[in-house]
Amino acid sequence: MKLLHLSDLHIGKSIGSYSLLEDQKFCLDQILEIIKNEKIDIVLIAGDIFDTSIPNNEAMKVYSDFVDEIIFNLKKKIIAISGNHDSGKRLEISKSFFEKNSYYIFGNSFDERLTFEDEYGKVNFYPIPYISLARAKNEIDPKIENFTDLYKILLKNIDYKDRNVLITHCYANEKPFEDEKIEGEKPLTIGGNDAMDAHLFKNFDYVALGHLHRKHFVLDEKIRYCGTFMKYSFSEINQKKSVTIADLKDDLKIKEIEIKPLNDFEKICDYFENIVKMENSNSYLEFILKDENPIDSPMVKLKMKFPHAVSISYENSIDIENEEALDIDLENLSVMEIFEEFYKFKMDEKMGKNEKEIFKKVIE
Repeated sequence: MKLLHLSDLHIGKSIGSYSLLEDQKFCLDQILEIIKNEKIDIVLIAGDIFDTSIPNNEAMKVYSDFVDEIIFNLKKKIIAISGNHDSGKRLEISKSFFEKNSYYIFGNSFDERLTFEDEYGKVNFYPIPYISLARAKNEIDPKIENFTDLYKILLKNIDYKDRNVLITHCYANEKPFEDEKIEGEKPLTIGGNDAMDAHLFKNFDYVALGHLHRKHFVLDEKIRYCGTFMKYSFSEINQKKSVTIADLKDDLKIKEIEIKPLNDFEKICDYFENIVKMENSNSYLEFILKDENPIDSPMVKLKMKFPHAVSISYENSIDIENEEALDIDLENLSVMEIFEEFYKFKMDEKMGKNEKEIFKKVIE
């Protein structure tokens, strides 16, 4: 049985002021070709289908078209769960209709099992959507303190006969009480420890994980994050995005197929005068200017050449978090005096007469 592992689609996501829907459709079309060419039997979607709990109509249509193509035209099955970005209850609307058409969605239920067969026998699928600790305490057990406690309860009645596949959305870690710094993903809890003990998954034949955007495995190659199919932040610039195929026979075989982006993500660090001489680019761009003095309306100028310019910062900007670096008496100084102090700190020189006149006009 051939499984295609997807997660963290984040349909409807934006970067800066730009919608990524066209980029997402471009990648999803590649995935449809992979499903067809690789003769995939079941598509697994391990949560965060949408970027928000209430997606707009355009995002819903992109996902609906993707699902329709898989189940009606390609005649394949889908098992999908909700993630921490999704509304589980909304995803399960028309659940019985979907299941009659080979689309099995689990947004709010966490104790179900699906069984399918191939020439090697049965394969049991356990879909466990994202469950908040607050909900777990209220509906499952008030003694639950962390995600390891939660999964110990959710998995306790599995006998692991035949082949077994888990689809879930969580932060599985080799060291469950040590959170690593995770960029680009919304935390599962506020101020708590998100990690859970990945050792609980070792008896499964394959574990399709969602939540982390970087593709990697935890403890064992069969316990995998497939990662996002495209880049969603500038922290992911150096990552190659792909989808994962798990072929469940006597021995598990794993294959990754790269997905090409419509528009890539790039960082450019240089002087403004050098940047404006560069070739035009459609990539999503983060600019870091080396200039000592501020440039007048830099984003307006850059967008004429780079239509997907996302953000601009200065390499030598002030570390505002360092309270000792900039000590200004905000209560007893005028707005002009405060800005003069700021200017002196930033530029290492006093404001000139022209600069003062300009700032006076701004205040007015």
